Amino acid sequence: MAKKSKKAAQRRRAKRIWSTLYIIVVVILLGLIAAMLISDPSSMPDINLRATATPSPTPTAEPTAVPTETPVPTAEPTATPEPTPEPTPLGQQEIDVASLSEDVLPGRDGIEVNYKIYANGEQVDSYTREHPIAIADGANYSKLDGVTTFRGNNFRSTGSWGVIPAEAGSMAIKYSFKIGGIDEWTGVGWTGQPAIVRWDAETLRNMNINEAKKDKDGLVEVIYATLDGKIYFFDLEDGERTREPIRIGAPIKGSVTIDPRGYPLLYVGQGIDTVDGESVRIGMRIFSLIDQSELLFINGHDKFATRGWFASDCAPIVDAASDTVIWSGENGLLYTIRLNTAYDAAAGTLSIDPVIDRYWYESEVTTRPGMENSVAVYNHYAFFADNSGLITCLDLNTMTPVWAFDAGDDTDASLVLEEREDGNVYLYTGSELDLTANDKGRGTVYMRCLNAMTGKEVWNLAVKADESSDTGGSFATPALGTGSVDHLIFFTIARARDAEGERYNGLYALDKKTGAIVWTISTGGFAWSSPTLTFDENGRAYLFQNNSNGDLKMIDALTGEKLDNIDLGSNVEGSPAIYNDMMVVGTRGAKIYGITIK
Repeated sequence: MAKKSKKAAQRRRAKRIWSTLYIIVVVILLGLIAAMLISDPSSMPDINLRATATPSPTPTAEPTAVPTETPVPTAEPTATPEPTPEPTPLGQQEIDVASLSEDVLPGRDGIEVNYKIYANGEQVDSYTREHPIAIADGANYSKLDGVTTFRGNNFRSTGSWGVIPAEAGSMAIKYSFKIGGIDEWTGVGWTGQPAIVRWDAETLRNMNINEAKKDKDGLVEVIYATLDGKIYFFDLEDGERTREPIRIGAPIKGSVTIDPRGYPLLYVGQGIDTVDGESVRIGMRIFSLIDQSELLFINGHDKFATRGWFASDCAPIVDAASDTVIWSGENGLLYTIRLNTAYDAAAGTLSIDPVIDRYWYESEVTTRPGMENSVAVYNHYAFFADNSGLITCLDLNTMTPVWAFDAGDDTDASLVLEEREDGNVYLYTGSELDLTANDKGRGTVYMRCLNAMTGKEVWNLAVKADESSDTGGSFATPALGTGSVDHLIFFTIARARDAEGERYNGLYALDKKTGAIVWTISTGGFAWSSPTLTFDENGRAYLFQNNSNGDLKMIDALTGEKLDNIDLGSNVEGSPAIYNDMMVVGTRGAKIYGITIK
């Protein structure tokens, strides 16, 4: 019974296997047929299956299409624009020494310049300024309204502030007063420009100004150093004294500097070291204008000096940010003075604690070291010329020369700087006739433009001149054209010769880019006084030029047309300063004039 059951189970298992195999074969064949129909229905073979028919499958419903959102096109990435480089702030360009050609680099194939650095009285091998100098452009040099130093700013590019009346055409003397002299030195000498400043009310209260003037609303004070050894203070409007003069006791030939921060500090050099045949101390001085006390005296008889002439006709430049004064001397040294100023306007107290560094130099060009011109400064570069004609660009933050240029002869007139729209910085300079004069006192002087960032000459204009050292050539600092005369630079040349060889004292308007003469007029007598440019309310440009005959000319700066002339009675060596419609200038005839421009 067990065996029968076992066999029956085996038969049932075999039947199930064969049934399963049969179904698999049918499914495979149906799949092949379906594949052939899809690919090519005409290729369907004749197949006759001997199998039990199966019902046709219920058709599967086509799935309902689910709508999809229209894809949002991927935005093309917007290219990130290259950032526009920030323009270099005015007055802040750097000289790329690596790009300079070898013929302008001291100590290479150019002029051999040997130098020493004395930091706080000790010679050092290298120098890095603890408080770096970085003076802004000339337009932002001073916080005070007015003219605070010789030719107005660190570029030495202006002697005026404000504007004169529209369509001005005449001048009139409003007041004058007599001053004195020492020995043969009388009145106002070269460079002899006054400072004219409007003080803020708080500082005005702190100073020892006469009470009547201290209470005057909007007082504008004139400060004038003279050859009679005094520094005068008076009201621009009426010429009345605002306080007692400071008495140096020896002739002052240069121009004063007032601190451009509005601090009551006055800086002045001294030109002559003898009085009545006796030697007197000579040097540079800083005064407090709170009480007129002397805060610092730098002896021109400096133990580090390279020349036995100890005067200083230079008006210094003050860097507000680093609290540093830049001051050159005729003893062959350039000084930087970290003042460590403490001014408490509320308390009315002022003090300085100076630290003095010195730049000493010699060169193959320099037979007479020492500088009479007032140093010009761009960023942390100082530009000055010596009595042999060596023009130096000095990095003030390392106290090392960057480039040097041989002007060919003594250069007393201050160098003038300009930053133009083309991104370059230019330097304008004129030489005098001295070392290069021939036996008859004749020779050639030059008006020049240099690239201040490279030391390369852009152009020069040569002029024949007479009278070596004392009178011939360029003693006047050029006037930089701006505004309606932006294309011009104005030079004054004494004792020149015209194309026919006749003596000619000339005021030249030159094209800044080429040096070509645009116009020239005679100054009459020879002129050391610097031409001074100002503008009227409509932007018309005017030049004012003094000469040795006492003439003061008013000139249309664009055309050279003479508009007016007044006689100041004697030689004018000093340079005028202008505040709005008032001009102040002194003469060797020992008079100071206040002149209205109408």
